[in-house]
Amino acid sequence: MRWGLAVVAVVVLLAGCSAVPFGGEGAGSAQADTVTPVPVTDSQTPTQTISGERPPGVSANGTVDADALARAHTASLENRTYTWSMRERTSDPQEWFSRSVVVGPERFSVSQSQGEPGRNVSLYVNATGGFLRVVEAGATRYDLLRLPGRPVDYVFATVSIRQFFDGRTVAVSTVDRRGRTYYRLHAAGGPPPRAVGPADATIRDFTATAYVTREGFVRSLAAEYDRAVDGDRSHVSIRYDYSRLGESAPSTPEWVDNVTRRSTPAPVDPDATPERTATPDEPGTPNGTATATDELDGSTRTATADG
Repeated sequence: MRWGLAVVAVVVLLAGCSAVPFGGEGAGSAQADTVTPVPVTDSQTPTQTISGERPPGVSANGTVDADALARAHTASLENRTYTWSMRERTSDPQEWFSRSVVVGPERFSVSQSQGEPGRNVSLYVNATGGFLRVVEAGATRYDLLRLPGRPVDYVFATVSIRQFFDGRTVAVSTVDRRGRTYYRLHAAGGPPPRAVGPADATIRDFTATAYVTREGFVRSLAAEYDRAVDGDRSHVSIRYDYSRLGESAPSTPEWVDNVTRRSTPAPVDPDATPERTATPDEPGTPNGTATATDELDGSTRTATADG
């Protein structure tokens, strides 16, 4: 299967071309916290913008400095808990990718799912380390991760901001949502964004919409485009949302207890100080064989996963 994942391919959470973003926020998420991007058209971006204040990186004529906006977005989330979710779909109902990251005080969790061939990955990280579960082809595997990374390694919002808005001119308007004003940045047409498919892909009818606070927090972002590769045409849609700011706290999964019992012991290094296997809720260094890059590659690579 060929995956021309735009943002999804940016972060291959799972090793190999079966990697896909994590799942939705679940039934317990607060719907009132989300801002729904309005469907966009294929027309060129209007040149008019609102007067007065605008988010960082958005100029008076609507051009976007995506780096400045991404930096402001990162700063707005410093020392805050949150839930981030994304999903990518294509015209093929079997080709989809979802990821959810719940960031709480001193711990976080990641859940990732995909369509065909079907692989679900869960990661729970606390002061002990990373606890990983992979479910694929009817089998379940557990691992301890010595270097599970940080929440930012699995949330690729800034990659999306740079990828879809870098150098573009947007129409800027405002919308009020439960007493908070958001700036709606809408881009349509123009050159296709980089790294949204194989090198030989043809990208058409690109649109992107983001909802941003005055401080630069990009709470919601959606992008759509048509992609053609070797005569195979599909419509791609990508969206991420933040919710439960200041209220998120991942709970310890029930399966964590299986990790220490079923993980394969690490190869012995004769020059290293022996380590004991840590339990899920006590301090220590996990003594597993996996690392963060084995199954949960949190790097932000702008490459296309082909399989």
